[in-house]
Amino acid sequence: MFKKKRMALGVATSLLGAVGVATTAQAVQINPDGTGQVLLFPYFNAHPGYVTNINLVNSTDETKAVKIRFREGKSSYDILDFNIYMSPQDVWAGNIRMAEDNDSTQVGSINTRDLSCTLPKKAAATCADEECESSTKFFGQDVYEGIEAADTLEGYVEVIEMGVVTDSSVQNGVLHTNGVPNNCDVIEQAWNSGNFNEGPVTYDLQNDQYVATPTTVRGLSAPTGGLFGSSAVLNVEEGTAFAIDPVAIENYSTQAQHYRSDQDYTFLLPSLASGDVQVSNVRVKNSKGLTDMVETNWALTSEDGCIADGDNLTPPCGSNPYPVSHVLLASNIMNEYFLDPSGGYDGHTDWVVTFPMKKHGIFATENDVSVSVAGVYDREETRAESEHFGFSPVLPVPEEETILSREVNVISFSSSDSDYDASRTVLSSHVELDLNVSDFVSGWARMNFTDYGLSEGFVDAMAYGSDPDAYDENSRIYQGVPLIGFAALEGNVSENPNARFGDAIPHRIDRR
Repeated sequence: MFKKKRMALGVATSLLGAVGVATTAQAVQINPDGTGQVLLFPYFNAHPGYVTNINLVNSTDETKAVKIRFREGKSSYDILDFNIYMSPQDVWAGNIRMAEDNDSTQVGSINTRDLSCTLPKKAAATCADEECESSTKFFGQDVYEGIEAADTLEGYVEVIEMGVVTDSSVQNGVLHTNGVPNNCDVIEQAWNSGNFNEGPVTYDLQNDQYVATPTTVRGLSAPTGGLFGSSAVLNVEEGTAFAIDPVAIENYSTQAQHYRSDQDYTFLLPSLASGDVQVSNVRVKNSKGLTDMVETNWALTSEDGCIADGDNLTPPCGSNPYPVSHVLLASNIMNEYFLDPSGGYDGHTDWVVTFPMKKHGIFATENDVSVSVAGVYDREETRAESEHFGFSPVLPVPEEETILSREVNVISFSSSDSDYDASRTVLSSHVELDLNVSDFVSGWARMNFTDYGLSEGFVDAMAYGSDPDAYDENSRIYQGVPLIGFAALEGNVSENPNARFGDAIPHRIDRR
């Protein structure tokens, strides 16, 4: 396993400076149409009784090399990743569920009957009749400090397009005939022959320092997007499903990034901080009620966030986290909740709040991130007074605030209503916060993330709207924390115990 000797010299610019910086013709942005070069699935659940289904779709006429990475819920450690080589219009499907390791300890696992070609090959099923299944257990509790097996049962998923495959032998090999790839062996052959190589940056360890060596990526051209996907968290026993779409990010990179999963120095590449585009675009309402498109230029970080994390097992992962952080930035989140115990509804609500950029050094200090409840309202616009609700357990933070210390945080709403069933939660997370909303059994809430911003990486901005110079590093659109997530609501439609429903609602953000 990889072990760092000392802080890298020059790594802060190596992933971008060695290969050039993209022009402002490209800008990282969320695609509301749901397709992109990057897909972020905010949550998976493999606790006993739960299964999470993941589907990926290549909607293009191109052959794609795609990295899929599973991250555990405490510190975002990579607990498994592999490459998928998707033929035109291909679909890859898998599910995440609980398994037992050699010590009979419960861990998460990725399972698939999909035949699409992967590297390593064992990540794909191999039976033409699709009756077989590939199953690979997550790991991390025996590798990373502070990670328990239970942390691998809950987390999130990154999908990053590495590029478009231009090698004709690989294109033909991964193409399906009657539902079966022609020859998945061509992928290993391409790597062994040099038709594929790692890049654009490779690492050599010299004199106890990293030396970044720029290379020309062979066999791949720049990513073009067009990936989309879906996921669903299933509570098998209760028959409820929570359908969760990934966040789709466009224009993340203008260059191919191709890396194997079994290389000590590069297994975290590509990452959300290794794209070469240093510009972001967001849309925001201005003071006149009109919509501005704000284009922001960002600096590189002074040091690679993964190198600087203090863990000797973490290799480099890039120094360009600000553009992706900006398009995911939220100074607040708003969503609904439902706890109504009357009429047989037996309502429950969990909010999932995931911080996918903390591992890249964005608000990753010991006490971050703190959140405050800015308002809890019932369905008749009545606001609960602050003394009637709050988090538990109570932590040593400012009044009415609490710390979300994990990368994936599950906040369970609870009620003081005498009929409310407090013995269970929607997602059965092994680490959860409780937010008691007193007798407000249904309505909506707002949470704020104060004292955070991206001004450190801000270079300049230009608005396309009524006032091009209206935005600087102190503007509200640069305040908050990068996050993704949703509210999971569950209940009965009647007193029939077999008539349970589940719904997942993405968090809303007020950028005004």
